[in-house]
Amino acid sequence: MSNIKRRETMRAEMKPDMYGGPECDQMQPRWWTYADGDKDGDFEHQPLTLDAKMFPPGTVISVEEPVCPKCEESREPNCKNGKYLPGFVSKCRCGFNWDDWTGNEYS
Repeated sequence: MSNIKRRETMRAEMKPDMYGGPECDQMQPRWWTYADGDKDGDFEHQPLTLDAKMFPPGTVISVEEPVCPKCEESREPNCKNGKYLPGFVSKCRCGFNWDDWTGNEYS
């Protein structure tokens, strides 16, 4: 592909609702989405669907995940008996507490 310049026209960030559930004490995943032309972003709890027909050729979908501020490793997914489960580990191998970070970042 040529060295064509790109400009971000849409973005989605997983900004969890930290007050979900019947007792308002559960983290519920949701996407905060924004596209050029919108006055403001909006929250979406459903899976993101990206229909290729809605984008021009050359469109690139980019995902950025946070890395540990102590050791710069990516957050590891939950895994039990060799099977991946929804969600991610609470603590990094270096001891950094991801759940505390999430609560502080999004509460």
